[in-house]
Amino acid sequence: MAHDAAWADYWREHRGRGCLATAPPLVHATLDGIWRDFAATLPPGGRVLDIAAGDGAVIRAMRAVRPDLDIIGVDYADTGPDAAALGVRGGVDAADLPFAAGAFDAVTSQYGIEYCPERAIGEAARVLAPGAALAFVCHHSDSRPTAHNRRRLAAMRAMADAGLFALAQAVAAGGAEDARTVQAITRARETYRDQSVIEDLPIALGQALAGPQPPAAVAVILRRAEAEMARLHAMISASTDRQGAVARVEALGAHGAVAQLSPVVAGAVGPIGWQIAARFTR
Repeated sequence: MAHDAAWADYWREHRGRGCLATAPPLVHATLDGIWRDFAATLPPGGRVLDIAAGDGAVIRAMRAVRPDLDIIGVDYADTGPDAAALGVRGGVDAADLPFAAGAFDAVTSQYGIEYCPERAIGEAARVLAPGAALAFVCHHSDSRPTAHNRRRLAAMRAMADAGLFALAQAVAAGGAEDARTVQAITRARETYRDQSVIEDLPIALGQALAGPQPPAAVAVILRRAEAEMARLHAMISASTDRQGAVARVEALGAHGAVAQLSPVVAGAVGPIGWQIAARFTR
């Protein structure tokens, strides 16, 4: 499944809950605090571009304290009508922004810029006015959300490799269960019994098989599972260690920015990201 389609599915199903939909409230409060503080530094009526805006989490946080700001969000995926109402435009490539040079007083991105091609950094710099500010929060490779998603992806792949998806399709088409496949699925579920998906996914498939149109219902569930695995893989791949975060800071420096790097820590949850704050001196 294409990356943008997988994320479009996500935003339809998790409207208004951000890309860490199941994270503890402390995580969301910590992130909102970053954007409220950043908003306070911007000039009256400042124009802000939020890259890879998703459902508009950054926009909501900043407007809560600075309704005077003119904030536009862009995302490669179709993020849905609620995000559009906030000012998020879907179908926009961060590596080829449709804005004039120097058009913005600030650029932001929360768990987004790291998914984009490297040249997106140069595009972010291009659209910033002299003296403008930039703030990124990127996934931390050692964060609890990343570890959870890594384990969840492994569980889903193990069940798929054991034959769960193929078995569901075969039974939906009128075939019988295969004992060896069932045993392989059971072993995979036992290995990942700490993950709720090993219960949720078989239950959903069982309900689909018991319904009036098993082939179509199973196909929908499998498409959603494949989309989730694509998103989890993308998030894990985009997660950044200190070396990667430093490289992003250095890339900004090459475009005329004075940038600083710091970990984002949400109390007992631990690190949840890297914050990159920069100002362009050109």
